[in-house]
Amino acid sequence: MDEISPTHFAELSAAPPAGEPVLVPVAALSSAWTPRETALDEDHARLLAQSETPLPPILVQRSTMRVIDGVHRVHAARLKGADRIRAFLLEDDDRAAYLRSVASNVVHGLPLTLSERRAAAERLLAWFPHCSDRSIGRAAGVSGKTVAALRERRGLPAPAERLGQDGRVRPAAVPADRGLVEELISRHPDASLREIARRAGVAPNTVRKVRLRMTGTDGAGKRPAHAQEARERADVADDVLLTNLSRDPSLRYTEVGRTLLRLLHQQLATSLDGQVVESLPPHCLPLLSQAARSVALQWEQFARIAEGRANTAG
Repeated sequence: MDEISPTHFAELSAAPPAGEPVLVPVAALSSAWTPRETALDEDHARLLAQSETPLPPILVQRSTMRVIDGVHRVHAARLKGADRIRAFLLEDDDRAAYLRSVASNVVHGLPLTLSERRAAAERLLAWFPHCSDRSIGRAAGVSGKTVAALRERRGLPAPAERLGQDGRVRPAAVPADRGLVEELISRHPDASLREIARRAGVAPNTVRKVRLRMTGTDGAGKRPAHAQEARERADVADDVLLTNLSRDPSLRYTEVGRTLLRLLHQQLATSLDGQVVESLPPHCLPLLSQAARSVALQWEQFARIAEGRANTAG
């Protein structure tokens, strides 16, 4: 198999397939590439079969005719007695097909559980250790921090390239850069992140990580034990909560329920902290702050209404 570069990895996991779909015989399709623990959900397939709205084309690996994305649509077509289905035929090799399968299932259709997304992240990390934590996390629907923890557990080296918030792949900071940053921080302890970054020729986020490492509060094993334990407990609680919600048929088999589950998965898989803010252009921050408060207010209102209805129904 050809090596997949970090840039190609990002493109495969984000870009829709090019070209036009074609009609392929349902009988010609073989087993699917899937990150799911249970390959087929009969109830979901029956729900799709009852839909009068045309379903999106499936994705198929041309060389093997294996389904990359759309196994439930294929089963729905069989239930309806259709002998052909619209499909994009792709030239992906096995690793690219799995990557595209994971990324496709994360952004639409029946939501993947957190355990399924983490298992997918582990497999992607094993196949593509040279790709950045953020790009693997984005493809699998988990945070870059989760992938970084998986990388550390496996003893894998940090990638030579990273994926920026703008979706572009760039070289990661080299140790020499970090050494210069440490020296500048020591000489100018009161300087801002941007000032140190400008002098060292690195990103502000690199300065932030070096400063945290120097103070012993970074995420590479030097975080106070009680803080680390609290974070792990919160992660476990989120896992259980979303896993239970994702298994509830009343949510899984309605459009509103699936939309809400996808929103919750995306929210908890994305880490929005100080390092994200530091990487943003200052002139955008007032509007971004206003938008973030508006989104937070909507979730807060949703929580209050949901709690009120739960108390009334109980």
